[in-house]
Amino acid sequence: MPKRIVGIDVCRAVALIAMMAAHLTTTGANTLGITGQLLYGFPAALFAFLAGVSMKLMAHSAGPLQFTVRGVLLVALHFALVPFAGEITVVLLPIGMSMIALGWITGWDVRAKIALCVALSVASGLIYQFGLEPWSLFGPPYPLVMWASLMTAGMVAEERVLPSRTATVVAAVAGAVIAALVVVVRLNFIVPSAWLEPNGHTGGLLDIAGSVGMSLAVLGLCSFVPRSWVMQPLGSMSLTIYCLHMLSAQWLSFTVSVIIAAVFAVAWSAFFRRGPMEGAMRWCIDRITALVPKLASTS
Repeated sequence: MPKRIVGIDVCRAVALIAMMAAHLTTTGANTLGITGQLLYGFPAALFAFLAGVSMKLMAHSAGPLQFTVRGVLLVALHFALVPFAGEITVVLLPIGMSMIALGWITGWDVRAKIALCVALSVASGLIYQFGLEPWSLFGPPYPLVMWASLMTAGMVAEERVLPSRTATVVAAVAGAVIAALVVVVRLNFIVPSAWLEPNGHTGGLLDIAGSVGMSLAVLGLCSFVPRSWVMQPLGSMSLTIYCLHMLSAQWLSFTVSVIIAAVFAVAWSAFFRRGPMEGAMRWCIDRITALVPKLASTS
C-alpha cells in the first residue's frame, strides 16, 4: 500500500470516535436530536466507504487473491468478536464479504463502478422494501448490498474525487448538503415508499445517499488536515481499536474508551509501523498468498 495518507487516517479516527459515541452515549444510543441522528448509521457507513477507498489504494499492489484472503480473515474475526460484543452488532461480516466480492472490480473503468454502485443502491432499497433477508445478511442493521454499494462509492471517490482539491471541496459541500437533507427527512417526514427509507441501518435509497454524502463531507474535511499527532495514529490502526472497543464496550464509558484508544495508538505507533491487528492481518495475507501458488503447482 502507498505511503499513509493523513486525511484518510484522520477520517478513520473520526469514524472510530463517532462509533464509540453511538454505542456508549445516551444521545447516540437513543438517536436523540440532530446529534443522535448524525450518529445513527453514519459512522458504520463511513467505515464501509473508507474500506472502498483503501481497496482502491491497495489495488496498486494487491489483486483479487489478496482481497479474498483479507475478506475471509475479516469474516473469521467477526465471528471471533461476536461472543464478546454484548448488545453491539459487529460489522466485519458484511465488510469482509463485500471485499471478497468487490476484489475483482478494482480495475474496472470508473463509469462501470458508478453503474454498479447505482445498481447496488437500488437493489438495497428493494431488498429492504420486500424484506429479503436470507441468512440475516441482507437486512438491518448492516445490509450486505448497502455495504457493497458504499464500498464501491469509496473506490470511485478515491479515483475521481481525492486526487483533485477542487473536486474534494465540491464533493464535500455537496455531500454535506445531501446528508443534511436526509437528516431533515428523517426527523420530519415519512417517505411514501419503504425502498426510499432514510433511516440509518436500513439500506433504503435515501439511507445510502445520506451515508455517501456524509462520508464525502467528512473525508473532504479531513483531507485538508496537514498532520495530527493523535488522530492519525488512531486511524492508522482502526481495526485494532475497533476490536479493542468490541471487547471493552461493556465496561468502559465513552470518554475512557476514547482516551485509552488514543494513548494506546500514539504509544504503539512510536515503535511500530502497523497496529497489532493490522500487522497480524498483513502477515497472514502474505503467508497465505505466497502459499497458494505453491499448492497450485503441486496439484
